[in-house]
Amino acid sequence: MNLSASPAMYSIKAVSHATGLSIETLRAWERRYGIVEPTRDGNGRRAYRPEDVIRLRKLREATERGHPISRLARLGSSDIERLLGQPAPRQAGPAPLANIAAQILEAASDYRPADCDRLLATALALLPLSQVVHEILSPLMREIGERWHRGELSIAQERMVSMALRKQLSSVLDTYGRIATGPVMVFATPSGERHELGILMGALLASARNARCHYLGSDLPVADLATYATRVQARVVVLSVLTQAASLPQLAELAQFLPESIELWVGGGVVERAGRETLPAWLKLLPDLASFDQEVALLASR
Repeated sequence: MNLSASPAMYSIKAVSHATGLSIETLRAWERRYGIVEPTRDGNGRRAYRPEDVIRLRKLREATERGHPISRLARLGSSDIERLLGQPAPRQAGPAPLANIAAQILEAASDYRPADCDRLLATALALLPLSQVVHEILSPLMREIGERWHRGELSIAQERMVSMALRKQLSSVLDTYGRIATGPVMVFATPSGERHELGILMGALLASARNARCHYLGSDLPVADLATYATRVQARVVVLSVLTQAASLPQLAELAQFLPESIELWVGGGVVERAGRETLPAWLKLLPDLASFDQEVALLASR
């Protein structure tokens, strides 16, 4: 991710899709409350910055919690963050999009890739990122893995969901990454480890907490990873080792390349099975995404 590139601009249609707000609502909020101030091209069409998209998503979430937009319009970003950090009021009935994972599984079973893509985009537009990761994506990926082992899903069907997830999460991660101001974090998997969706979900959680996330994908040589992390002045390198036990020795090798100022966080099934006593003492082990989310919150508060 090139954080120094010129910021992308978004049309009102794209912003409506990304935020879950109708075009009519976007226009009304701008006209009545001056929520954001999009620029206009020579034809008068609105163009929104990435930070406008982030603010509108957070405002939509706050209004869904019962806060009036007339009051929210006067608040700065930090005040809205504090509001969203408070426990949401309990709601009667099922949570919005509670069956989204089941719908994605059904779409995969019926070989409907466009529906997988659309459902994931809808969830990301309408729900907080932490809720999408913890309540939809994590259970979804576990269920897909179990169905594949039982022979109920083919590799092609699993790839269908993985491709949609990678596309949608990468898009959101890029939008947040353009305006983040928090600690720099680098995400990857070491050589031989090709399962990247867990580490991608971790990057998404970190980006929602204002971390400047550099997502490098899977199967990365540790020497290259260390050079990259050093050059971008990372505070943390986050690795996932989900299936390849042969990748574990690379952790000690990576530590030899990294400066002492860069922390190394590691998670994944192989790491959990290896046990704390078999791993270098300076590693920060992450048993699950919830623990990772807590560590990122602590890092951001330092």
